[in-house]
Amino acid sequence: MKSLLDIQKEVKELETTIQGAVNSLDCISREIQEIRTSNDNMEMDYDMIRMLAKNVPFANHPLAELEDEYACKIYIELLFSVMQMDTNGITEKMVFIQWILEESRLDMELEDVYAESLELEKDVYFEIGELLNTDYRMFFIVDALIVANFVGKANEEATEYIGKLCTLMRTNASYIGNCIVLAKIALEQSVENIEIADMERVMPFIHKYEYCIMKDTIEKVELKCRVVCVDIDDDDLWADSSFAWLVGQGSMVNKGYVIAKYRRKQGATQKVYASRSGKIFQFRSIKENSLIKENSSIPTWWNIGRSYGHIGRSYRHIGVIANPIDKDKEIKQWLKEKYGMDIIFELDGDY
Repeated sequence: MKSLLDIQKEVKELETTIQGAVNSLDCISREIQEIRTSNDNMEMDYDMIRMLAKNVPFANHPLAELEDEYACKIYIELLFSVMQMDTNGITEKMVFIQWILEESRLDMELEDVYAESLELEKDVYFEIGELLNTDYRMFFIVDALIVANFVGKANEEATEYIGKLCTLMRTNASYIGNCIVLAKIALEQSVENIEIADMERVMPFIHKYEYCIMKDTIEKVELKCRVVCVDIDDDDLWADSSFAWLVGQGSMVNKGYVIAKYRRKQGATQKVYASRSGKIFQFRSIKENSLIKENSSIPTWWNIGRSYGHIGRSYRHIGVIANPIDKDKEIKQWLKEKYGMDIIFELDGDY
């Protein structure tokens, strides 16, 4: 998929003047007119498309909550205009759009909306930023990217057209980047080709896209976004009190925030910084000293001091930054799978 971030840079100058926006609209109008001419003889089996749309494995498109029928109509017509830029796999794309139409409150037949999409006026492009608020704007861009890339990489015309729409809606590069990541996950229903940093960017709002991303795929994103940020062994520390958490159990932390401090046997006190934003879970794994296991005659209560052989119980402190909706039982199970099912983990501190 061609990066819309590059396109955003190419068309950024269109936002600087009203004349630039008008020129963009003129360009879009010419492109649509060319598509109208080339698609005049295109025949569609609308009944088959409606039947296939019943089998789309998604549900609850957010357009169902949009009460403004005119905004719904423009939303769907613009998806058709994206489709018209690249008619490769047109049946599959029409099925997806038909499913969205069925989910919406718009009481129109697919063929009627499609026909009207071929007659879009220039004024519509002035309105889209006002018609679609922030959330629906993002839903639209994701849906447009899905339509354009439904059966393979979109052609240059479709990609540039979406880029121009993004400019007219005054969306910034970060916003578009998030849409690209979400659309890629939706199209692949996989996280194998998604960078961890990209998953972390969309993790806070990915659940809004359950209408196009399967729940098991979202769960994979959640697993990938968990990170061990603290892993410190008592045996490496200067004394029992050399490690301390500086945030509470279950706290929300921002990337770069100081979450703990410790002092090793040699060296000064060091701070631990959160490697990402999220909810922190604090655990410790229990380590029974091998001397006690080998010589059971030594009372377990007798600890002659860490500097004399570490007789007694010591711990390994583990900190995990995860997602706000994660629970400690889920993180504990995840740690067992990561470090070993036979290792005992307990919460290190109280809520």
